[in-house]
Amino acid sequence: MEKIKLIRNQPHQKYFLADGTQVAGGSTISKIGDDPAALIAWAHRLGKEGKDYRKVVQEACDVGTLSHFMIEAFLNGFVCDLEDYETELIDKALMCYNKFIDWWDGQELEKVATEIQLVNEKHRYGGTIDLIAKKPNGDHVLLDFKTSKKISESYWRQCAGYAQLWNCNGWEGEIDAEDHRITNHAIVRIGKQEEGDFEVVWKDDLSKEWFVFQKQVELYWALQAAKPEPKPRGRKKK
Repeated sequence: MEKIKLIRNQPHQKYFLADGTQVAGGSTISKIGDDPAALIAWAHRLGKEGKDYRKVVQEACDVGTLSHFMIEAFLNGFVCDLEDYETELIDKALMCYNKFIDWWDGQELEKVATEIQLVNEKHRYGGTIDLIAKKPNGDHVLLDFKTSKKISESYWRQCAGYAQLWNCNGWEGEIDAEDHRITNHAIVRIGKQEEGDFEVVWKDDLSKEWFVFQKQVELYWALQAAKPEPKPRGRKKK
């Protein structure tokens, strides 16, 4: 069985259109306009407790990355090489992984593809889909994994954007056929702290979320266009 190493602190995935234009990912787009008050209050509370919020965020990100990688390894049949990560982080990620496996074993879903990186040329954004699966009746569903404490509305907008990525691009050019289109969407929330902290929520209609997501894409590009041109650098005086 192939062994694949998860390299720590890899740069974030970048997305480019056919003409070379770099575009934002669906996760970034879906959060535009969100109220930051809750995050500010959370960071303030951590500061009062003597904790550095940046370290807390990084640990949460590492556990999420590890969990995603373990699930991907399970679905694709390879072995994880996690030597870059501490045992404590791996143990937390394993708890998340086991929750997913317990749930997956009770489902009648067949993996179609994982970690699919796509761009939408028309709307000009990109994204990486966690999992496309197929039901026994042939319906295709999109699953997005979150290692968070709750499901936020931005997650559903992100799912709506990802579904359109798949429907416009598909896998190996097959999506033009109607039976390959996404018919349902699920957020698989895998809590990092408690054994029972796990939920899967399904939604078949994300038309409202897709409408808002498109407006967020438009706002993103409007903000990009409004940025001042960078000033040319002059020669340094000797």
